Amino acid sequence: MAELSAAEATARLSCGTVERTLCEIWSGYFNRAVSPYDDFFDLGGDSLGMIDVVKLARDRGLPVRSSMALRNPSPSRLAEILTVHAADAPPVEVPALRAPVPRAPAWPSTTPEPILPGDGTPLYAVHSDSHVEAERDAITSWRGTWPVLGIPLPGTRGPIPPFGTVGEIADEFVAALEQQAGPYRLAGFGLGAVVALEMARRLADREETVAPLVLIRPPALGPAPVHDDPLRERLAGLARRFGLDGTESLEEIHTRVRQDGWYDDRVRPADLPRLQQAWADLTLAVRSGPSGRYDGPAVLVHDLADPPEVARTWSGAVPRAEVHVFDHGIDSPMAVLRDDHLAAVPLKAFGS
Repeated sequence: MAELSAAEATARLSCGTVERTLCEIWSGYFNRAVSPYDDFFDLGGDSLGMIDVVKLARDRGLPVRSSMALRNPSPSRLAEILTVHAADAPPVEVPALRAPVPRAPAWPSTTPEPILPGDGTPLYAVHSDSHVEAERDAITSWRGTWPVLGIPLPGTRGPIPPFGTVGEIADEFVAALEQQAGPYRLAGFGLGAVVALEMARRLADREETVAPLVLIRPPALGPAPVHDDPLRERLAGLARRFGLDGTESLEEIHTRVRQDGWYDDRVRPADLPRLQQAWADLTLAVRSGPSGRYDGPAVLVHDLADPPEVARTWSGAVPRAEVHVFDHGIDSPMAVLRDDHLAAVPLKAFGS
């Protein structure tokens, strides 16, 4: 019998399922708990041992090659290679996620959501479109003494409001912040980092004091080099990450994405099409880029998995940024958000 391709052999297996299987295999091999982000060689393994665990993975139905595992020596990296980045993965349409999406006729009032109590100047954190729960956990681990409030991106907590640019989103968010006197502390995650940048620019233009701007794994600024249909791009990526074949109901998709921590418990199955469209609209806005650079102090967090254009475009947008590069090597933000070293970045920027 011919050997199955990686795409065929891992069909309908989510990246998270493959990751958990690899963690289980490695835990048995090392006789200790292994996290998705542990490096095989840092744990004490060697190239001969890697061959052993590759055989165990193949016995479990995962089409892993030794060369692949040696280049990607953590369960999270190897799982993404087998699923998200499978070269022979067939294109999949996900009709359930293309359902009609309600849109708001006007902007609703923006109300930052309390995350942590505290004293002094609050930190406003602009969330990404997903992984909000993990972002809140990361903020909690920072253990600052300041209060923290989260700002959800438009369309992630309700109907998508009318907007065309990042600047229009920033105007709405800054208006909500101005109910509190400065100085201002701002942080942004993913797409939210681009909005946080534009908010900082607007506040600085009004001669308001902005503490160092903390930007965690933002996307590249400017137009995408290839893709012109962000929604199609998004759904194809979700199909690979969550092992979808296009026949799943919203309830089945919801179960998979929640299991892997993609959305928090406020997201319902019926919300999923709106969230994907919101991502597509936000991505188009981000690809138009912010209207200029920010010359204030900033802290920028990247991962080695980020495309080169991320560092290139942001070096021009925030020329005074202190850059921190993590070495997890995966697309998912989870590794950086759960990294104990991340807490030192905002604490150093803002002070305790």
